[in-house]
Amino acid sequence: MIPVLDSAAMREADRVTIGELGVPGLVLMETAAGAVADLVAERYPGAGRVVVACGPGNNGGDGLAMARQLRCRGFDVAVALLVPRRALKGDAAVQLELARRFGVPVADCSRHGGERLAALLAGAGVVVDAMFGTGLDRPLTGRWAAAVGLVNAARRPVVAIDVPSGLSGSAAAVPGAAVAADVTITFAAPKLAHVLPPACWRCGEVAVAAIGIPPWVVEAQATLGLVEADDVAGWLPQRAPDAHKGMFGHLLVIAGREGRAGAAALAARAAVRLGAGLVTVATSRAAGAAVQALVPEAMVDVLPGGNDGAVSGTGVEASLERATAVAIGPGLGTGEGPRRLLAAVLERWDGALLLDADALTMLAGRLETLRSRGVAPVLTPHPGELARLLGVGTAAVTADRLAAARRAAEASAAVVLAKGPRTVIVGGEGWGLVNPTGTSGLASGGAGDVLTGAIGALLAQGVPPLEAAAAGAFVHGRAAELAGERFAGAVPAGELAEHLPAAEAELRVR
Repeated sequence: MIPVLDSAAMREADRVTIGELGVPGLVLMETAAGAVADLVAERYPGAGRVVVACGPGNNGGDGLAMARQLRCRGFDVAVALLVPRRALKGDAAVQLELARRFGVPVADCSRHGGERLAALLAGAGVVVDAMFGTGLDRPLTGRWAAAVGLVNAARRPVVAIDVPSGLSGSAAAVPGAAVAADVTITFAAPKLAHVLPPACWRCGEVAVAAIGIPPWVVEAQATLGLVEADDVAGWLPQRAPDAHKGMFGHLLVIAGREGRAGAAALAARAAVRLGAGLVTVATSRAAGAAVQALVPEAMVDVLPGGNDGAVSGTGVEASLERATAVAIGPGLGTGEGPRRLLAAVLERWDGALLLDADALTMLAGRLETLRSRGVAPVLTPHPGELARLLGVGTAAVTADRLAAARRAAEASAAVVLAKGPRTVIVGGEGWGLVNPTGTSGLASGGAGDVLTGAIGALLAQGVPPLEAAAAGAFVHGRAAELAGERFAGAVPAGELAEHLPAAEAELRVR
């Protein structure tokens, strides 16, 4: 697991390292500058002139130190200083004086509009963005926004120090003008802006450099983690040579209605592919016949149907008795029958439970009804469903999906998997998680049903809710990456399910 920090946590990690452990701030700055210089020298050895755009504070100090170190390696370097020299204080001022002594050209670009900066950028082979770091907490305006515009318009490779200027280390949003970096090098740990969209799309490739802040100091400040393949490999159930199907659980999928059998079939197929010992689909008679034809490995329990083609809301008790986990919602409908059915499940079932799609719609505004369950349920909303659960607009969710997921998890005592690029999973007392796998090919009808089956299969096999949700999302996203080798655009959900075993197999050989 890679710890992810926000700006306040990074400041605290700096404070502990400097104030309590006694590492001088100037040492950290020199080490950070060396890491940036290494990256530039490795990636762009023949780039010609390196132009370093420096702003106020320690980010500008990092840029000045890096420029000096590159000059010592024989690079042609020029600094565009975007604040008056007297504005630099502390370690940044020390670095400015060192740059002068080492003969680094420093152009004062603070009083001549963008003309001098534009002239320097025109002669650059590579641009290093050292204007603002992780602590920025407001949109850039005026001359700073203009400077960002000039950097982007120069169309040169850009290396950003810490975060591309215009972003905040504590937010996923792009609040205004922001540098579009090719590579971002940050220190000690990635920040929120590096791992969550849309800000992460401005960062390009992200490299994390160790600069002397101890890992235990970083981990003590983190509340979020980026999932790695080794984490998922450790969460997957082990399959002994003498195993039998009874060892791998029984998933009950309550889904589908007339005209919506595909949702139930996709969830069941995914559960079978990801190793559930037994899979039963409880659904209407019309949908059940289709499920049996599409997924012969799954059993079908027919529930009484209503006039609308959905289930009438009774008859699920016997199915629940055989299950080790339940997934409910895809294609179920939201009429009176499905509502009675959901109420019966919540009343009679206290084990591992996943709620998706129509089940979430029926829970809108009632998250607190989930709080007293023995096992934390898993909720898998897309932004619109999460907005309905919270009683807010979808725009509020998309503006800060992590905060919305945390709010829903707190209200429900559930594990909440908030779908979207870089899916976030939160709930319980540990770190929230970010899933790094997946492609835009997942923007395809039925992809969410496949995810329901994948997570449900892991729940049925005894994987705890948070780990099951994160592992299911990781394997699901990796399956999309593998399927994307055949499909240039959207990945059909059926193909996505078929690629789950290959994605899982990669993890099992680690």
